[in-house]
Amino acid sequence: MLNEFVRRLGTRKANRRTADRVRKRFPVAWLRDGELVRGIGLEISEKGVLFASKDAPPGPEVDVALELGGRRVRARLRIARQGPMARDGVDWVVVAGVFAGIAADDWDAIVRFCKNVPEPANKAAAELSALASADDDAYRLLPLRIQQRIVAALVAAGRLAPGSDARNPLLRISYTGNPRPGTHRFAVHSRRAHDGDVLQFDSSVTVDDAGHVHLET
Repeated sequence: MLNEFVRRLGTRKANRRTADRVRKRFPVAWLRDGELVRGIGLEISEKGVLFASKDAPPGPEVDVALELGGRRVRARLRIARQGPMARDGVDWVVVAGVFAGIAADDWDAIVRFCKNVPEPANKAAAELSALASADDDAYRLLPLRIQQRIVAALVAAGRLAPGSDARNPLLRISYTGNPRPGTHRFAVHSRRAHDGDVLQFDSSVTVDDAGHVHLET
C-alpha cells in the first residue's frame, strides 16, 4: 500500500529531520515539456514534499504546483530519492523532493499549512482566483500577475476578447524554452468570438525574470 511505502521512504534518515511534517493527501502536478502531470501529495514539510505519480520526473529537478488548503503553491524541487510502488494493479513512482526554489509568499504558505495556521484573508482570495480554471497547461503554473499581463497583451493585439478574465481565458500555453538567460518563451493558442465565428490565433510570448511580458508574433 502507498501508506506503507510512504512510511519506509519518508523515514529514511529520519534523525536529520527537524521540520514539522504533515502526512496528508493533497493535489500535486509537475511540469513535463509544458504539460502538467497529475500526482498525489503524500507528505509535506518546510523542507520538501513526498508525492506519488504514475510517471517518474526525468531529471534531477522538477517544477511542481501544490494545492494546499485552497491555495496553489509553485516550487522547484531537487529530487532526493524515488522508488517504484504497485497498488491495486497500478504502478506508481513515489518521489521525495527538497525545495530548491520557491517564492517567499509560497514558502510562508507551506509553513502555515504545516503548522495549521489560517491563510491571511487578503492573500487567500487572490490565490483562490488562480484556481478558477481546470485547464491542464503551463498557464496555471504562472503567477497571477504574469497571467494578467499575458491576457492584456493578447487583448491589445485583438487575439482575445476585450474584458477577458485572466482567471479563465480562452487560451492554452506551452513552455518552449529560454531563448536567452533570464527570458522564457511560451507558445500561446487563443480564441475569440467575432460576428458569430470563432477566430483562432497562435502567438509567441516571452516573459523575463522581472515579469515583463512581450508579444513577439
